[in-house]
Amino acid sequence: MEVFYGTWAFVESENFDAYLKALGIAAPLRKLANLTSPTVTISENGEGEYSVKTDAVVRSVVVTFKLGEQVQETTVDFRKVESVFTIEDGYLVWTSTDKSGVTTVVKRKIVGDLMIVTMEVRGVEATAKFKKV
Repeated sequence: MEVFYGTWAFVESENFDAYLKALGIAAPLRKLANLTSPTVTISENGEGEYSVKTDAVVRSVVVTFKLGEQVQETTVDFRKVESVFTIEDGYLVWTSTDKSGVTTVVKRKIVGDLMIVTMEVRGVEATAKFKKV
């Protein structure tokens, strides 16, 4: 997990609007999301507990978790989901399912000073890059 610790500033994304649309996010909220440059901070809280804070300027959310344990959270776009975080092949994998049964998988991998993020829902994939601050 240590490789993920720190603050990461948004650099760029690809296909993010299509990903948000596949999630069922309304057009006005998608437009707003595409205008933001979020910052992500990943930290260890102790005793096997971690936090991911996403500051998207208009809204900031923190999810606290232990690897492999299910947690309930409210996402930046106000969806209530049940999530599980795992480490798989060097990726921090965040699998979330909403009340409608829609599952999204977000995978984070560190390459040099970049965090490469792959997001997938309903067969639609988007990517984003973040640079360590």
